Amino acid sequence: MPVNTPPLADYIRFLPEIIMTMAGTLIMVLQVLMPESKPKSSLGHLSLVAFAISLWAAINANTVQGAAFSGMLIIDSYATFFRALVIGVGILSVLCAYQYLNRERANQGEYYALILFSVVGQCVMVAANELIMIFIGLEISSIATYVLAGYLRDDKRNNESALKYFLLGSFATAFLLYGIAWIYGITGHTNLAEIRAALPLARPNPALVGTAAALMFVGFAFKVSAAPFQIWAPDVYQGAPAPVTLFMSAGPKAAAFAVFVRVFTTALGPITNRWEPFVWSSALATMFVGNFAALMQRNIKRLLAYSSIAHAGYIMVAIAAHNQIGP
Repeated sequence: MPVNTPPLADYIRFLPEIIMTMAGTLIMVLQVLMPESKPKSSLGHLSLVAFAISLWAAINANTVQGAAFSGMLIIDSYATFFRALVIGVGILSVLCAYQYLNRERANQGEYYALILFSVVGQCVMVAANELIMIFIGLEISSIATYVLAGYLRDDKRNNESALKYFLLGSFATAFLLYGIAWIYGITGHTNLAEIRAALPLARPNPALVGTAAALMFVGFAFKVSAAPFQIWAPDVYQGAPAPVTLFMSAGPKAAAFAVFVRVFTTALGPITNRWEPFVWSSALATMFVGNFAALMQRNIKRLLAYSSIAHAGYIMVAIAAHNQIGP
């Protein structure tokens, strides 16, 4: 049977992810080929070049907006903004890591490759138009971030941070995947627009739809560290290397919020009355916990973690108050 080749426009829309994936793979190969005595800062420079080209490609892709690869991805102004944002966070995470990694004698190419791969996953998340693609992007980003949290292998705090993040993150991802399975069972679709169109026609049991929304909410709430799923953030932020803490507090969280908004206001828009109570009650609890728990902190990383939790609550207020002006 003939194979339909995707048009060139699809590759242009997906070009940032292609560039970063190739650069991350190249860095891993060069890491092995370079002499041990040679500084690995040059690999960091390569990652910065890859990020800069990817940023240009992401902005340029906005000129050919539309669906790509049979509608699995969609490039619009919303996706372009968040792609540029997470790529910018990746650039900052590389720039601030040079001195830190040299001081810790851990300036290896793996750090730069993992940052690139994690940003690839985040870009896939924000451009995804399918629940399965969202899950794939989430896992690409998460697995790389789990490893980054334990990057300093001889540091017990790093090991604890990575283990907690991995175990709790895997548990939350299982809830998200279970919610996706329920939505597919109810509507027969995983495409966000098709789910939105199918929900009113399917006339499912309200309890089933509410449960599916709740399961997906758990997965997203963990990623944005919203209450009551924020307990991992202070310990992970404290134990991870400082540049990784910077990266986790901005990049993965921004991508998770982008997906959160797109899924709940697009696919689950017809059942707003079912998921809205989850969001506003979690927003209230998140602001309360984040601000009041921060008053008791003496460690700067834990303080910043609770500040990040509180900010997640502020953003969730906007999601709960979605209207015609904006979600």
